[in-house]
Amino acid sequence: MGTGARPRKESHVPLRSKAITASVLTLSLISGFVFILVTPILFVLAQSATELGAGLILLLAIGLTIAINGLMWLISPWLMDLTNRWFYRCRDMPLEELGQYRPAVAQFIYATCQRHGVKVPALKLIDDMNPTAYCYGSTADRSRMVLTRGLLHYLNDDELAAVCAHELGHIVHRDFIVMTLASTMVQILWQIYVVAKSVRPKGNDSKGIGEAAALIALVAYVFWWVSQYMLLYLSRVREYYADEFAGAETRNPNALSMALVKVAYGLARQPNTEFSRKLMGGTRALGVADPGSARSTGFAYAAAHQGGHAMAGALAGHETPEVQATADGIARIEKVFLFDLHNPWAGVLELGSTHPLTGKRIKVLCEQSASLSIQPLFQFQPIDAYGQPLDHARLRGNFALEVLVWFAPHFGAAAAIVAGIAGAAMGSGMLAAVGFGGIVLGVGLGMTLKGFWRFPTLGQPAMTSVLELMMDPYASPLRGRPVAVQGTLIGRADAGSYIAEDMMMEDPQGGLMTLNYEHWLPLFGNAWFGWKTVTRLVGQPFQAVGWFRRGIGQQVDLDELRTQGETVSSYTGLWGRMGGVVVTLLGVVVLGAAALVADVDPTPSPTGTTAPAVELPSSGGK
Repeated sequence: MGTGARPRKESHVPLRSKAITASVLTLSLISGFVFILVTPILFVLAQSATELGAGLILLLAIGLTIAINGLMWLISPWLMDLTNRWFYRCRDMPLEELGQYRPAVAQFIYATCQRHGVKVPALKLIDDMNPTAYCYGSTADRSRMVLTRGLLHYLNDDELAAVCAHELGHIVHRDFIVMTLASTMVQILWQIYVVAKSVRPKGNDSKGIGEAAALIALVAYVFWWVSQYMLLYLSRVREYYADEFAGAETRNPNALSMALVKVAYGLARQPNTEFSRKLMGGTRALGVADPGSARSTGFAYAAAHQGGHAMAGALAGHETPEVQATADGIARIEKVFLFDLHNPWAGVLELGSTHPLTGKRIKVLCEQSASLSIQPLFQFQPIDAYGQPLDHARLRGNFALEVLVWFAPHFGAAAAIVAGIAGAAMGSGMLAAVGFGGIVLGVGLGMTLKGFWRFPTLGQPAMTSVLELMMDPYASPLRGRPVAVQGTLIGRADAGSYIAEDMMMEDPQGGLMTLNYEHWLPLFGNAWFGWKTVTRLVGQPFQAVGWFRRGIGQQVDLDELRTQGETVSSYTGLWGRMGGVVVTLLGVVVLGAAALVADVDPTPSPTGTTAPAVELPSSGGK
């Protein structure tokens, strides 16, 4: 495993410089946002005698935010220890205990810590089969590393050492301190927004002070919103940096690449129980991989490796399974990453994640392998599963069109507002009323367009597999692809709920996919179907038609599902289209009412004048 070899320093340079630059820029920008706002808000508050107390409250809130975050940073290791013990049944696992089962991994952890001058983190174990790992602490010498039994099960020694090295990278790089500083600044921006929007000045200058405070509140909210995404970007950069550290320390970046794929597979295979949701949800930002985005890789890996069925079965103690990464399997799973690397939707979906998409992480690791003169695990040729070069013009064109469709309701509302403003400016009461009254109609028309775009006509789609669907680089989270799938219903998508209506399927190749069901009676009908029908369907072979879509997760929205004994109709397409139609009809009613009101001329006669009386001719004489 190369535990004793010192890593090549030059392999750290590209990501090290990027991580340091990203950290400095992010902290500087967010701090700049804070200082840009603190001075004017204090000045505004000082101008109003009634708001002097608010200025003191703001300073106190900022001081308390810094003090509390500093205190939480200091005591966070012990608080997390208690949380892990109470909620996840986490226990201590000394390095010597790990060494009994994985001596090479234990030796690697010890040697890496010695090399970088940090104490070996306190190791802990969670007895759960979801494969994940995370670390926490306040300083490098007061850190903990948590492993799950699932991680020990799914990964071999090289892969487990790579995951541990990734977590050690966070510790060595002092990510606890960097992220705490950044998140503290973001919290201060929120405090400024709360105080500024609550300003209610009184007195002669109250109007100007109120307008200034409102403007500061608006700017503070925008800065806070932008800073949230900057914080997520910083988190993703630190993940890349920890990946690079793992590759350099193990001298085998391919080991972490394969570990990420196997972790994704294990997360996809494990039942979504109440405990699993609690564990994976509570540690989502800390784990070695984001379970939401990683499962897409896991679903496909299950199909690419036929040994997956046996691997998911006999879990015994700390036994280490050997899952062969065949050349054919690697080539097939590589095509699944084309979406992450080339589809513009992937970049949008990644914005809200603490972790980079799995495909992007593995690509960087493969580049690191090449720099170390190691054959990369994946080649990442821009060629689809059918041997055709990727059509980037098609990818960009589809994305641009779908962005327009996505915001169609907003465009409809904006067009109506513009018409209303234009009518008011021209003095046309009718046009103004029709314009503003047409806002609901504009939204409805946009929703209708979006709904029919999301659920195109099904026709008679050809039967396909999960792996083929996941290898489609042109897939979309918006535009559903008509598909037919078959396999076995293996359980509920939400295994911890007795009324969950969505199901999990496994196709003949071992691929996994969520099936989204909708009853004709929303909510109550779904619960009834989940309680009375899903239990009966589980374990049965089936065929189904619906719409496949891929985002951070992936699913098939069902239209019809057939088992040997019954046919189940789903109304995902109906409700997806009819929502916009209903709002459009409501908009027609509102528009008609607005037009009727505007048709009544409310203009009074000029002041001081009286309309002359009209004398009607007499019908007879005196």
